[in-house]
Amino acid sequence: MADESFEEKTEQATPRKIQKAREKGEVPRSREITGIIPMWSVLLYLVFGGAVLTSLMNYVRTALQRSCEFRLTDGSVVELFKADSMQAGMLLLPLFTVILVVTIAVHFLQTGFMFSGTPLAPDISKINPLQGMKRYFSLNMVVETLKGILKVIVLGMVLFFVLKAQFTTLPLMVDMNIHNVQMFSFHQIFRLMLIATIVITIFAAADFAYQRWYFSRNLRMTKQEIKEEHKEVEGSPLVKARMKSLQREMARRRMMQEVPKADVVITNPTHYAVCLKYDPKAMGAPRVIAKGQNLIAEKIKEVARTNGIPLFEDKPLARSLFPLDIGQEVPEAFYKAVATILAHVYRVKGGMP
Repeated sequence: MADESFEEKTEQATPRKIQKAREKGEVPRSREITGIIPMWSVLLYLVFGGAVLTSLMNYVRTALQRSCEFRLTDGSVVELFKADSMQAGMLLLPLFTVILVVTIAVHFLQTGFMFSGTPLAPDISKINPLQGMKRYFSLNMVVETLKGILKVIVLGMVLFFVLKAQFTTLPLMVDMNIHNVQMFSFHQIFRLMLIATIVITIFAAADFAYQRWYFSRNLRMTKQEIKEEHKEVEGSPLVKARMKSLQREMARRRMMQEVPKADVVITNPTHYAVCLKYDPKAMGAPRVIAKGQNLIAEKIKEVARTNGIPLFEDKPLARSLFPLDIGQEVPEAFYKAVATILAHVYRVKGGMP
């Protein structure tokens, strides 16, 4: 038992364990993927916005001109704030809608349709200091910390070199008019956003692959766990054997109930007993309705004698008919032999039923 408790988890998780994890709300999920959606949405909005983007540019130009020419008072500030807020809201509403829709779509692509109340249930282990320290020094936390530091360093260096190339151009903005300042600023902001988004997207793709690997690693199972799960799903061998025994007993009882309906029982004389029934109106040939060997054969003969069913001893025929399934009709090769026996039975009984 001690060896089993320290058994290494080398086996991939079974579909049942993965399903149980989903029921608990545990799925591979990358926050980085969700985080880049607003950035790409803004970029696409700026590139393909069309008339909406033109309106936004005109609004910014008007606001810049108004800041230079308009004399603000207490009353005009409120009115200006209301008007600008309404206009900015209408211009940015499509962007917020796109971000919301894409975020939901990406969430479903990562996790699929899933609803679980388990994460909302109270869990004492979450406030356990030991468990908290364990999570704090876990592999995932170390990777998250290193990933954050690396992302800041890489992104900072990339943006620094991009801005450094524009240092000689920035002083020229003093001589530009409002329209040129607006276009130059928009171009530079868009360029920085595009580069930053690409860098973060690379990190997000790497994080997505890592989260799937980490999730699969955490769900690994030992060989003993797989055996236990198999027992749980398939049932204990003793229980399965008992169930099969009960099923055979029930089938045997149902079969015994059919013996009194037979026309004849062909025996061997102790090893086999095959009950035949023939109804010319409903059957194309005599049919096996019960059979047995050894003790069951003796039981069939006992029930047949009690109910006045004729017993006919024919060793070769009984041995040939025994492999037939219950309910199966007698093959054509045995028609003559069976017909002879049934004719004798009907003659003794005084005619066909």
